[in-house]
Amino acid sequence: MSIKQKHAMIDIETMSVTTGSAIVSIGAVLFSPNDSKVYGKNTFYTELAWETQGREIDESTREWWKPQSGRVKEALGGSASLKEALQDLSEWLPRGCKVWGNGPTFDISILQDAYTQEGLKVPWKFYDIRDCRTVVDMYESTQGKFYKKAGEGAHNALHDALYQAKYVTWMWKKLLKSGN
Repeated sequence: MSIKQKHAMIDIETMSVTTGSAIVSIGAVLFSPNDSKVYGKNTFYTELAWETQGREIDESTREWWKPQSGRVKEALGGSASLKEALQDLSEWLPRGCKVWGNGPTFDISILQDAYTQEGLKVPWKFYDIRDCRTVVDMYESTQGKFYKKAGEGAHNALHDALYQAKYVTWMWKKLLKSGN
């Protein structure tokens, strides 16, 4: 894998909005913002047994899941243990990878807390964490409003990771062009 490809967009679905949230699913995709490529065939996805993780389950989030489409709710039937899912993600991620989440304190922070809970080494360095919202803010401050339309697969961790990687690479390219 070339150095340009060492970026991974990670998205999770949870049962709360705190750092200690139970994790329903994890989706990730490799991408390269420098050359505007999303490697959609190199993905990671797993659905977890969230009720047995010993992590926070918020009643309002449980209620949020009820009206979601059947396709989205399928993730609630996952069977992977938290430890198994985290180990698999660690093995999938390239060494020295920059990890991206949609927000500086959600996906990556929750995963880091889960790694600690399970006694596992976090597979990225603190200085390799990146944030989609910062790129969106930079884009919007120079190019105008960006209207995200996640589409039918919204709230599927893999779909969301793919979508986020696509719009970050697109914005990255536009930002670099506008700076020349």
